[in-house]
Amino acid sequence: MIERIHVFRAALQDAVTERRVEGIHGTGLFADSVREVYDLNYLRAERASDIDGVAEETAAMMEDFFHTRIVVERPTDATADAFRARGWTVTPHLIMAHAREPDRRVDTSSVREVSFDSVVAARLEATLSEQWGDPEIASLLDDAKRLVMRAVPTRFFAAHLDGRVAAYCEVRSANGVAQIEDVNTIERFRGRGLGRMVVQHALDEAQRENEIVYLEALADDWPRELYAKLGFEALGERHFVTRFPHPLTRLRIRTPRLELRLATRAELRALYRVAAAGIHDPGVMPFEFAWTDDLEEDTFVSFHEQAIAAWHPDEWQLNLVVFHRGRPVGVQSIGAGGFGERRRVSTGSWLGSEWQGRGLGTEMRSAVLWVAFEGLGAREAASGYVEGNPQSRGVARKLGYEVVGSHAVSPRGEPLEHTDLLLRREAFKADVPVEVVGLAPLLPQFGS
Repeated sequence: MIERIHVFRAALQDAVTERRVEGIHGTGLFADSVREVYDLNYLRAERASDIDGVAEETAAMMEDFFHTRIVVERPTDATADAFRARGWTVTPHLIMAHAREPDRRVDTSSVREVSFDSVVAARLEATLSEQWGDPEIASLLDDAKRLVMRAVPTRFFAAHLDGRVAAYCEVRSANGVAQIEDVNTIERFRGRGLGRMVVQHALDEAQRENEIVYLEALADDWPRELYAKLGFEALGERHFVTRFPHPLTRLRIRTPRLELRLATRAELRALYRVAAAGIHDPGVMPFEFAWTDDLEEDTFVSFHEQAIAAWHPDEWQLNLVVFHRGRPVGVQSIGAGGFGERRRVSTGSWLGSEWQGRGLGTEMRSAVLWVAFEGLGAREAASGYVEGNPQSRGVARKLGYEVVGSHAVSPRGEPLEHTDLLLRREAFKADVPVEVVGLAPLLPQFGS
């Protein structure tokens, strides 16, 4: 029975994937259209005898993803312990097949088969009830579900209360094997036995045309106990081995022409190439620190990654990569120390030479200032420019900064004047519309 389940699942995985990459230790299965959906973007490994080898291979394959995931199809406790010792999160899934009658049967007359579109609103409500949930994630999960539906016959069942979907699940089936998946009860309807109701109905329907009906349950979560009462028995495990991205990767700041966000490692390498192609006249150093004089790719990438690794609500630096038409073109940074008390941020930025002179510098600065003042509740934003940097001077003038002093800096050994600027909240007016996604659950990260 377990082998037929493995065959069913592997066929489904292969049918859903949009891009397949063969490796030494496993197979990369990727759906780039929903790249932020972890369950459809991972390396599949039958076994993981070489922990470091499979980890390195997965990291290389997934440089263009924020997360890194390995699905070990036939795991052992030893491999799980080895992954955990290396800092990975290991989530065991029990493979539970139906083997006997339920401990009791319930009335399922309020459950009926429905279309996927009929459960989309309930799925959105379920996603928004999660700490990580937002409408964009809900839309991505719906797109991922449609990929599954195209790959395998899928039926949806829902229990209704007060004329609304209160609980739902799905049944996927092929070649005599059926999987019950995505069992969910809307939070305000929980505690009424609806989960048991929809699973029992789905089980009855699946058994009409299939010899094997199974589902997966988290090994450390309570639904496994319900499934056992319904007659399911654990046959084995799969392990989802994940390095989860920092919560700040969910933040998106958008203007008519730009998107500001954190970048994947592959995108940081592309950004390095923008910087290496030139930011300023080599004969002039427009920055307080002469970082462009000694560019090196690994150091450049590490600088960005370490800023997030060292993040603390009392001391933070957010180096947002600026994307124009999907390409990285520069950086807009914002940072603070003791923001909760001082309510003051500082900003800095750069653009590749090719994208200068188009007003993008003003647009990206305006966007991050809007987030500082309207999103985080800052009272002041400090900035400045070094002698010989007319671009930064122009941006400051357009956005209403005032000169509050100056000091000497020596990026190349010779002293230059650095003009100190300050922008107060009441003086700021965004000159472009700004859309921000994902900020509200992140406010504690900023000490706000």
